[in-house]
Amino acid sequence: MTHLFAYRPAAIAMMTAALSACGMFTASAPPPPCPELSVLGDAASLTKFVEGAGRDLTDVLYEARLVDATGACDYDMKKETGEGTLSVEMAVSMEMARGPANRDGKALVHYFVAVTGKDQEILNKQDFAGTVEFTGNRSQLRWTDEPVFLAFPLKKGQTGRDFRIYVGYDLTPEELEFNRKQASGIRR
Repeated sequence: MTHLFAYRPAAIAMMTAALSACGMFTASAPPPPCPELSVLGDAASLTKFVEGAGRDLTDVLYEARLVDATGACDYDMKKETGEGTLSVEMAVSMEMARGPANRDGKALVHYFVAVTGKDQEILNKQDFAGTVEFTGNRSQLRWTDEPVFLAFPLKKGQTGRDFRIYVGYDLTPEELEFNRKQASGIRR
């Protein structure tokens, strides 16, 4: 897979610049852009509590925060029609903290990746899950899931700029409310 972020060696770049200055070659257009990746604010963190009504510090199984979503893209376009496919490979990373109620040292995290169009309509949403293990006496770690691969069709004239990719935790209504209270400064 050829990524748009590939770099040419300096010697080739200098030779191309010198030859284009002589009029033998024209500079190629920059590669089309990848879609913008964003972590969704209200769904960027998760505090998972044990089942039941308790919501104090001793009831926390784990806390997680999405810290990075990076990726690269590749275009496969048909010159005759101007249509094709945009493929995206991305990695989602999170910081995790084991809570006092977590006895087995494991955390099952659920997150989603959604693709929207220019009008912010959701074109595709996929759910992902991963099990994070706090080995030994570790209480904090940074975890990156397996790569996520997306591919979607492009109409003539479309580029990655016509799409946006959002990442967030798959929250229950109670977890979403908890996040919003935390953001507004309301105590648990």
